[in-house]
Amino acid sequence: MKKPKLMISFFLMLSMTLAITPPAYSQVGTYIFHGAPGDQKILIVKAANNQSMEDLFGAEYVGIFEGLFGSGALQEGARKKSLVTAVNFNFDVWGQDGVKYTTDNWDWTLGEFGNTSDIADFDVWSFYSPKNITWRTNLIWSKNTSIYNGALYFAQLPTPVDQYLEEITWAPKWQNLGNIVVHNAEAGDLIIDFPLFPPVIGFYLENCTETWTYDETYGAWIGYQIKDNETNIIYEFSIDLPSTAAIPGFEIPILLSVSMGITISLIYIIMKKKQLN
Repeated sequence: MKKPKLMISFFLMLSMTLAITPPAYSQVGTYIFHGAPGDQKILIVKAANNQSMEDLFGAEYVGIFEGLFGSGALQEGARKKSLVTAVNFNFDVWGQDGVKYTTDNWDWTLGEFGNTSDIADFDVWSFYSPKNITWRTNLIWSKNTSIYNGALYFAQLPTPVDQYLEEITWAPKWQNLGNIVVHNAEAGDLIIDFPLFPPVIGFYLENCTETWTYDETYGAWIGYQIKDNETNIIYEFSIDLPSTAAIPGFEIPILLSVSMGITISLIYIIMKKKQLN
């Protein structure tokens, strides 16, 4: 069995002024999730400095980004679309109160999006209680939370976003600053630090800062950015707003690679344990 590949991702905060507000429902507990079928979002690659990314991640960076973000993710101007097809605000996530978003997704392209999606009916879950994210990552990975080990639950957040993120127990070098999750990586750190299997990707070769940004009004994941050790932006994608205000969608497919990689790893571990027993 091949070792699962996991993505590297980084983002930038954007300001959004939208005239139309998606429906919000009084749900479970403190937090409110947003969204409805028909909501869509388009992301666009704003920066991709190939030489700087090679300096940071090594010669295999192309395989990492295009293999996991999808072909075309390293092209400035490339766009990716997601469309919400269903939302269940009363979904059971591992025995806890949660939400399920079902989406259709289009791959990165420099041209127009086709009429048919490249990935259909992909589901992502979110917890009403952020403490359940910490509990799951502690249980599965014996680690506090990062975007990587909790990827399945970070595609869409409820509001207030900053309060939700504050309740998560973050791994070392991870923190939230309001609606932004920040990872200050250092040279020599494992890119993916899971204790259950050897490093799949390798190490950071230089210091860098990764940021994941969420919209404060709707909780949607709207940007990813990485800065090198000289604070230069070397990779960035963010929400691509049309000239007229529109309802923001809920970007889920970018986290597909992390979620699938973790699922494959868990299945592999469970099978190995059964064989040993």
